[in-house]
Amino acid sequence: MKIINLIVSLIFIIFFVMMVVPIQIISNLFNLRLKYIMPEKFFQLINNLIGIKVEVDEASFKYLNEQNNTGKLLVSNHVSWIDILAIGSLFKGRFIAKKEVKAMGLFGFLANINNTFFIDNTKVSRSLDYTKIIRNELLKGHNLILFPEGTTSDGSSIRKFKSSFFESANATYICSKLNLEKYISVQPITLIYLKKNGLPMGAITRREIAWIGDIPILELMLNFLMSGTVTVSVKVDKAVTIKEFENRKLMRDYCEDTIRKNITDRIHYYI
Repeated sequence: MKIINLIVSLIFIIFFVMMVVPIQIISNLFNLRLKYIMPEKFFQLINNLIGIKVEVDEASFKYLNEQNNTGKLLVSNHVSWIDILAIGSLFKGRFIAKKEVKAMGLFGFLANINNTFFIDNTKVSRSLDYTKIIRNELLKGHNLILFPEGTTSDGSSIRKFKSSFFESANATYICSKLNLEKYISVQPITLIYLKKNGLPMGAITRREIAWIGDIPILELMLNFLMSGTVTVSVKVDKAVTIKEFENRKLMRDYCEDTIRKNITDRIHYYI
């Protein structure tokens, strides 16, 4: 039965990818607004198809729908390839990813046409250039989604956040509604993997979902498609600006502490 479910899921995924890719390529070529809308709808469809349930509480929903005059830097913990589907189904924005992702065959191709912003984090000398480019994209009104750990965690905790790209938010713009100078917003997002097949996850189950070690991503995906539904809680906190802190490192610490506390509190609630 699991094999049959896997085959059916793969057939539908391939069908939807083949349907969406040409539209996305055309939208990119002609710089249509659709290029930011199509991925969100695609992620929502895939989530429903393969059994990824995304939960958003009332407070998070309010912050999720806040209007902004410029783009936001959205910072999230990173656990699994499922993170992309969960966040992408809620936010219109571009993901920031390591350049190695671009070389991952079909996944790299899909990331590329999804307007992912690729960076080479092996070269410290490039960080200043990336900071300026990211800042310009934010000022143009584009949301950018950053995983500041630089790698994945096991879902029960987080790794130390890197502070360099938080400097991208150290810029002002004129708010057209208020005619006031404001700083770019940074918004913490917490991904908490809560349930597997409707039952609370333990640390071992979360590690089976997490993309850690040398397990190929395709193997992880196939294992997931044969194992049942996953419930992911997405907690969106109030956006902050660097003006509220002395420097980018303190803002980094705030985001890191907020996300860590959200994970700890929510997991303990389910124990």
